[in-house]
Amino acid sequence: MQTSSSSIDNCLILTGNVASSVKQSQSPIGISNYRFWLEHRSVQQEVNLQRQAWCRIEVVLNGNQFSTITQQIMVGAKVRVKGFLHTHRNYNGLHQLVLHTEQIEFID
Repeated sequence: MQTSSSSIDNCLILTGNVASSVKQSQSPIGISNYRFWLEHRSVQQEVNLQRQAWCRIEVVLNGNQFSTITQQIMVGAKVRVKGFLHTHRNYNGLHQLVLHTEQIEFID
């Protein structure tokens, strides 16, 4: 399979429960930033065996287009997030993966 630098895939769709309240901040250039933690739990098939899958990832939403929906995000809500992975350096200087949101929807 050939890839070029303009077509490298980085896409993640993850469904889970909101595990923290939404924190809002603003970038130095005035872009609204929102973030919360998402917890995913499921049973997956691997090598014909069932495996309990669990992860917790920080979700980042950048831009005013998310201002309305973030007001509706409550702890415990079930959401599906589509976006790309990026590494951020946390306050301790450690690198962590975060999910930068392109689309978010509530799941009943």
